[in-house]
Amino acid sequence: MPLSISRKSTKLASDARWSMSWMTTLAIMIGLSLVVSLPGCSGCVRDKTKEEEEAARKKKQEEEQKKADFEQPEFRALPYDDRGPGNYIKPGHWVSGSIRLKANAFDYRGELYSKTTNQTGGSIPLPGTSYFFSATRPIALAKGQESWSDVTYYVPEVNQGGVGSSSRWLMCRLQDRGGGAVVQSEVLPTQPMPAHQFYMVVLAANSDDYQFLGSLDTVKPLSASMDQNESAPHYRVVIPKIIDRTPLPENPLTWTSIAVIVWDDIDQQTLTTYQQEALLDWLHWGGQLIISGPGSLDRLRLSFLADYLPAESDGAEELEPERFQTWNEKFVLNERIDGKPMRYDLKLSGAPARGVKLKLADDAYYVQDTGDLVAERRVGRGRITVTAFQMRDPRITKQWKNFDNFFNAAILRRPARRYEVTDVEFVTTRWKDSRLRNDPLAVSQLRFFSRDVESAANRYDRYDGQQTADATEGEQGLVQQEPIKNDPSQFAALPHAGFAATDSGVAAWNDESGAANAARECLVQASGIDIPDASFIFRVTAVYLLFLVPINWAFFRLIGRVEWAWIAAPVIAIVGAFAVIKLAQLDIGFARNRTEIGILEIQPDYHRAHMARYTSLYTSLSTRYHSEFDQGSALALPLTYGPGKGVITRFGDSPSEVRFDQEGLSASLTGFSVMSNSTGRMHSEYILPLAQDPVFSWKPGEDGKSAEVVYRGELLIKDVAVMRRIGNSPNGALEVAWIGDIAPKQSKTIRFEPMTDPWNVCPEWSQSKVFSPNIGQDAEVSLRKLLNVAKDVRHLRSGDVRLIGWTDEDVPGVEITPEAPQRDLRTLVLAHLQYAPLPDPESDVNTRRILGQEPEKVLQDSADSIELLPESGPN
Repeated sequence: MPLSISRKSTKLASDARWSMSWMTTLAIMIGLSLVVSLPGCSGCVRDKTKEEEEAARKKKQEEEQKKADFEQPEFRALPYDDRGPGNYIKPGHWVSGSIRLKANAFDYRGELYSKTTNQTGGSIPLPGTSYFFSATRPIALAKGQESWSDVTYYVPEVNQGGVGSSSRWLMCRLQDRGGGAVVQSEVLPTQPMPAHQFYMVVLAANSDDYQFLGSLDTVKPLSASMDQNESAPHYRVVIPKIIDRTPLPENPLTWTSIAVIVWDDIDQQTLTTYQQEALLDWLHWGGQLIISGPGSLDRLRLSFLADYLPAESDGAEELEPERFQTWNEKFVLNERIDGKPMRYDLKLSGAPARGVKLKLADDAYYVQDTGDLVAERRVGRGRITVTAFQMRDPRITKQWKNFDNFFNAAILRRPARRYEVTDVEFVTTRWKDSRLRNDPLAVSQLRFFSRDVESAANRYDRYDGQQTADATEGEQGLVQQEPIKNDPSQFAALPHAGFAATDSGVAAWNDESGAANAARECLVQASGIDIPDASFIFRVTAVYLLFLVPINWAFFRLIGRVEWAWIAAPVIAIVGAFAVIKLAQLDIGFARNRTEIGILEIQPDYHRAHMARYTSLYTSLSTRYHSEFDQGSALALPLTYGPGKGVITRFGDSPSEVRFDQEGLSASLTGFSVMSNSTGRMHSEYILPLAQDPVFSWKPGEDGKSAEVVYRGELLIKDVAVMRRIGNSPNGALEVAWIGDIAPKQSKTIRFEPMTDPWNVCPEWSQSKVFSPNIGQDAEVSLRKLLNVAKDVRHLRSGDVRLIGWTDEDVPGVEITPEAPQRDLRTLVLAHLQYAPLPDPESDVNTRRILGQEPEKVLQDSADSIELLPESGPN
């Protein structure tokens, strides 16, 4: 191509591009001019006028005024999740929860007032008392900011015979401090849980993978009952999605509705320090913690649970099908499905299961018949279980039809079950033994001696009465009665170790347990008014006459004014009267008297203890008492009058309010009023540290008869004895070792001897001024009735070791004002040094497919058959 033609073409292309660019620019300028000239657009580019700004401001004010000063509060009972209806609470238990509050119009400082009510907001009295309960805590709300406030309150038991008595609502009220003006009041609904139902809480990083738990028969047994409570699940599964905080209570005494926690690969930092401490307390009194090993053990290696883990990780491991053969042999039963023999063995499809090698702790062990894939360790009364396999592996938990049998027996360690068919072909779940289907004792293992132990008062009162009569007859030279025979069979261990369930289940706040009833009787026995003896009257009269006659006459004779002695005589008489009144008050507690019976329960190898106090307050003038607790776990209520006792009121008084105030880590009970010349009784509990290290340690000797008891507490414990049952049966031999007094930070070497008198356990207790059945006349507070409950040898299983003593030192934790001039404090010390080993897991008798197919399929087939029947009925 010629060069001239190429240059010409280039010039024409350049001119064309310049022309198009100019035309594009011209089009944009014309478009902008048109847009700017459109009507109404000027508002987009200019500032608002004053009129428009004022109108906008007024509109915003009107919108804010339409909002209430405070938004509707929202309540969440702990534990909770967002997967379904919540706020399930157990009547007869203390509840911890969170309330969402928000102030829209202004900052607010006041207090949050709450109490259990009926649906209309009416107060529900505390059964067996003349009080109703409320709780308060200070609150500070910033305008426009949402705030969650914790609340702890008591839910009175449901009166089974009352109309509408099952209604339990929570009144939430914002008011000025000190019970001032009310600014907001709402009644929020809650749902009562049956006595046999408890929480199973899943703390897992992959929480959705644990939905299968809700479908297990262990969680929801099969039932043919149409009654809602009777057919309610044993466990209410809560699976929260944990982001920055775990929805669990911080007070260990409000964990009583939680039976099991499943832990899988979560960060311990999502639990506050108080939640971690509460979890350890819960474990030591019977809680069960199930840990899915792979992914969790490495996280927990340096955690607050590190010292309690049954095993640590020794590296990853692939679990081949052969590792599960033991499961198939123990937990898989021969069945007949559609008339054909069948076995549903665990057969892993695809790759091996993900697992971890377990390295056992010194006092841990593998659960029998689990192929060394489940390790267990006792933690006080409770236990921690670690699985070497991944509990959320669907091939194990969903596809294996016998996982429920394995979970019930080997993981939760519950009794074996059997499935029965009703007359209308419903399949129901029963226990293999004779216990009730919904026995709370089989669902939760949490126990407190002061709350759950049963009573044997008649049994021991008869024996103590005979001992007293024999001693009296012996002194008078009379013929002694025929002694009660010691038949060994009557001292065999009880099936439930002496614990009994109530209408509130187990671990509930209980003023009518064997221990509470015994403590109340001790108070009644000890807190009466003693008339001054003759020596007191003689001393006071002698001193009065000494001042009135010789000293009075000698003084005025010395100054030469004997006639003034007659003037001084009335003055001396008046002063003497006041002195006699004051001395009488000090001698018999006429003005105010405080008598207290305590129960201090200590778990094996643990530094904290549970303290239950039963306090009797007598006053000659009406007095309003205030109890201040320095333990964050403290709870307190008026003590009931006792079983079969009516509520004492004067002139038809209605129940008065007793208030539980919470602020920070302290709590107080106010409004506890005692009428003149009467006695009021109060029940309080808390968990407190008694030492830096375990309070008691137990080291058995190699000869099987001796042992060393190491005590690290600060209280002097008197009349101490250690009792135990040995052997491998409920009729195992009973032994006792006498210690006497044990001082703070002292070790004692003891030697066991056969228990010759299981009624009295050891003869030294009969010589004790506090434990003796022969109550003296020196106003000594007796703990005999309470001792009878604690030393009942039928509560000992083979392997149990129990230490019992008492102290008259004031266990720290509470201060009651106004103070009483006379105080008598006695505390029974009960230390569990060792618990009996758990029995080996036992497989179910049969399976849920007792009719040859899944029960749900049987019901569906029956329903389909009914629908296919002709309207005129079967031919």
